[in-house]
Amino acid sequence: MRLPSKPVLIRICIYGPLLAYFGYMACQRYRAEQAEQAEQAEQSAAPALDGRKHTFTLPDGKSVEVVEISEDQARQMGLDPDRRGPPGEAEAPAKAAGAEESKSPPAAPAPAN
Repeated sequence: MRLPSKPVLIRICIYGPLLAYFGYMACQRYRAEQAEQAEQAEQSAAPALDGRKHTFTLPDGKSVEVVEISEDQARQMGLDPDRRGPPGEAEAPAKAAGAEESKSPPAAPAPAN
């Protein structure tokens, strides 16, 4: 195999390390920015909840911790404490084709608070 001409070798020796160095520095800068963004997201995603904490045991045996927060804390988290009810309305699942309806009475509506 024949080597490229002398001017091409000189350019490879000059520009090759330069491209490698600048590429390495760009990767380091990108990683630092990603780490900084992840740290900021972690700080903003988990606001400190100060309030009374209650632990409830569900019928299936799991424990759930509930924290009571003030209306101001709810607004800071982007929630509207003046709005009542569930955050969204769920749709009933579509019935499968050919499925028979059950003979049981309809479920009682949930009590409104």
